[in-house]
Amino acid sequence: MSVKDGGMDIHAIVPVKELRRAKQRLAHALDVHERRTLSLAMLGDVLAALSRSPVRRVTVISQDAAVFQIATAHGATMVTDMTSDLNSALQQAVEDVPDDAAILVAPSDIPLLRAEDVALLSKYSGVVIVPAHDGGTNLLLAPSAKGWTFLFGPDSCARHCAEARRCGLPVHVMRLPHLERDVDEIDDLIWLAQQPGNTSAQRLARELLEHRGACRWQ
Repeated sequence: MSVKDGGMDIHAIVPVKELRRAKQRLAHALDVHERRTLSLAMLGDVLAALSRSPVRRVTVISQDAAVFQIATAHGATMVTDMTSDLNSALQQAVEDVPDDAAILVAPSDIPLLRAEDVALLSKYSGVVIVPAHDGGTNLLLAPSAKGWTFLFGPDSCARHCAEARRCGLPVHVMRLPHLERDVDEIDDLIWLAQQPGNTSAQRLARELLEHRGACRWQ
């Protein structure tokens, strides 16, 4: 389903944390440069998938100039984050989105996102949530930002389900194993490297882990 075919009008929002603060939980395994490079590789993979998906526009919100360079390369719109937390940043980013457009929130650290995942979500009415393995939310599709409150953080899957019910919207929780883990810990990095595929982030993860002797590849 695509906008050109008369399908759902989807505007994607990709929030990106300032790179110097990104992936702090990997600090014991990766240095600042490696964490920055990994963050940008994952962002590139997410934007590449979204550029092939049935979305009308992709907006990246961040405070980092390097992030904007990646966004521009993938044809995304850039918004400078003027807030201090993720949910406020999302509210800022949707200010320019029409009330009748659907909103897809796609974090920048789910590098196994595929264009067909977005197409699948767009077939459902109401709110669609792809949960993270820890109870968070790794993809959120809402039919409109009007009246919607973003509730990312601990247990956000359950909180977003409750928000959908508050708004009188049907909610669908869709479990997609390749999207249930964002890359925050060394185990997540190993998991990413071991999954089928050859995304930029996967190639980098394999290089980083092999360099440290953490894994041996076929």
